[in-house]
Amino acid sequence: FDKIQVMLVLLIISVIVLLLLYVKLKYYTLRGPIPGLSPHFLFGNLIQSGMLLQGKSPVEIFSEFKSRYGDIFQFWFGPTRYIIVSNANDIQHIFTNRHIYDQGNMFIEQFSTLFPNGYITLTG
Repeated sequence: FDKIQVMLVLLIISVIVLLLLYVKLKYYTLRGPIPGLSPHFLFGNLIQSGMLLQGKSPVEIFSEFKSRYGDIFQFWFGPTRYIIVSNANDIQHIFTNRHIYDQGNMFIEQFSTLFPNGYITLTG
């Protein structure tokens, strides 16, 4: 190898590392004041929570997170962030102000795939 080839390889490696760092910081960091675990790159909280390696159910994981973080927390299913709300008063507020909190059809399809027995508000 001559110097130009070595420099080109080092440049390509540096660009790839910087792109991975950018994606990690942009898409896999906690957002806002809502508590939760910091997500892992590409896996979110699936490894930390035990869903991927230990086979824990979402109900077990959410009850553990509720006791650790309270009634509202963030959970990352891979690269997708979800805000979990488990207090009846908060849920009533969300349903009362549906014009603020309604989700699109893509969210409904994703949620119903993950939780086929879950309760989903449909857009009118």
